[in-house]
Amino acid sequence: MTRLPEGREDSVLDATQEAKAPATKIDPHELPVAGAEAKPEGYDMVRSRRPKKGNPPQEQSILDMDSSEARKFLLKPESYCSIDLPPYLRFDQVLSNVSKAIGNKKLLGMQRISPGKCEGVNYPLLSNKDGRYAWRPLQLIHPALYVSLVNDVTTESNWEGIRKRFSTFQALDKIRCLSIPVRSRTGRKDQATRIRHWWQGIEQGSVELALDYAYVLHADITDCYAAIYTHSIAWALHGKPLAKERRPEDDSLIGNVIDRHIQNMRYGQTNGIPQGSVLMDLIAEMVLGYADLELSSRLKKDGIGDYQILRYRDDYRIFANNPRLGEAILKALTEVLIGPGLKLNTAKTTSHESVVSSSLKPDKVAWLRSKQDNRDLQKYLLLIHAHGLDYPNSGSLVVALTHFYECLSKAKTIKNPRSLISIAVDIAYRSPRIFPVCAAITSKVLSTLESDAEKVDLIRRIHKKLSQMPNTGHMEIWLQRISHPYDRGIALEESLCQLVNGKEDVRLWNNEWISAKQLLAALNPKTIVDMRKLKSLKPVVPPAEIKLFSYERY
Repeated sequence: MTRLPEGREDSVLDATQEAKAPATKIDPHELPVAGAEAKPEGYDMVRSRRPKKGNPPQEQSILDMDSSEARKFLLKPESYCSIDLPPYLRFDQVLSNVSKAIGNKKLLGMQRISPGKCEGVNYPLLSNKDGRYAWRPLQLIHPALYVSLVNDVTTESNWEGIRKRFSTFQALDKIRCLSIPVRSRTGRKDQATRIRHWWQGIEQGSVELALDYAYVLHADITDCYAAIYTHSIAWALHGKPLAKERRPEDDSLIGNVIDRHIQNMRYGQTNGIPQGSVLMDLIAEMVLGYADLELSSRLKKDGIGDYQILRYRDDYRIFANNPRLGEAILKALTEVLIGPGLKLNTAKTTSHESVVSSSLKPDKVAWLRSKQDNRDLQKYLLLIHAHGLDYPNSGSLVVALTHFYECLSKAKTIKNPRSLISIAVDIAYRSPRIFPVCAAITSKVLSTLESDAEKVDLIRRIHKKLSQMPNTGHMEIWLQRISHPYDRGIALEESLCQLVNGKEDVRLWNNEWISAKQLLAALNPKTIVDMRKLKSLKPVVPPAEIKLFSYERY
């Protein structure tokens, strides 16, 4: 169990006694977290369904883990960074080194100033969203702050309190959250298991609800992670009255500890949480679960009961039996989200009278209806290109390209290789989300060219095209993945790429606030590059490197 700074034991004990104190009535909006020792009330409601005898469970919810299991899960490199990266970029060594350097100590005793006073503490990895000026600010959280926060969240008392609070959120019978982080218990990646959850819970769940409801509204939150008001994390875990009473400086509330860690990552800002890790996904679920609780109370007070809501993180599907009721629920949701600093994206709010047809995303329906003849690779890729123009960055586009790559990998001969590369790159240019798959396709086609000079020429032409686009750090990483075996002289601006190229003075995180020499040594960014994997890198990206799971099943 992580030790607390001297003088903090009494305050935690006070919160513990409050948590244990008898009460005539429990308000689900006001549940102190610190010191909850007993098995959470309603705990069984958040556990995964028991598999049939003889069938081992395929996944485990983080809420089914004890504190030590949760800590181990959150400190996995795949949990620290859920961004798609080539296999030679790994964070296990730096996380292990930082964990050893911090040990059971508090980070406060290892810093010369507050990290919240320093800019650039986290490392931003920019990902273009539309091939133009929209971008997604993914972040690699400073490892010291990440490990410190994981340690605090997963102390035995804090973790049991968090689970207890989530059991309250998940006890709502009319609002179902289907996006709690899970760990795969098979060979499938955790991220693939989360996608499978979306398919089973949201898409198939929506189809099933067509038996009970005639009307559905789709809505999502605008820039959810970037907009969350960090003080609302304490409201979510402890109730707004208690959080207001204790003030943000009170470390006996884990919500305040989380709030301060996030502010320290973001130059003291109280709006927004970093995106790109399982830990932050869990913290987002705290706030969104609190919003679910508030919404349920509001609707109950208004006498609204004939509805069902499916939520996957910031995406909502609201089922009702008449449009007016659906609009009333949507209005209540809009008002509830104001407190945590969130608002609905009006451009993406739609209503449908056919629940079944709207259960599948339009891009998936369109792709299922298209004539998918894969006998001619160029025609097949042009069909995908046309689909990408209509539905850029869509999930069905990822599925189509993944299947195309499988066909390409099995082809005995590849005709018109330069044309195929041009089409694939143009798809990626307009839909940057799918660049890893297009990079794999390009790597396969490049391997069929006779001379390295031709390959280098095409790679440099691809780089020139992508350079016209702003905020392409993530794309540069994957361009380096396919260019590294042939040409290491491309001028890539992304710092992670410069690390791979052996540059000495690359800085990912701002460490100026740290005083402990052992911790500073543990933060060596060179440990991120797995040189063994880099040296054994094959020119062609294997399907397993970019394929999450068998898309045909979903």
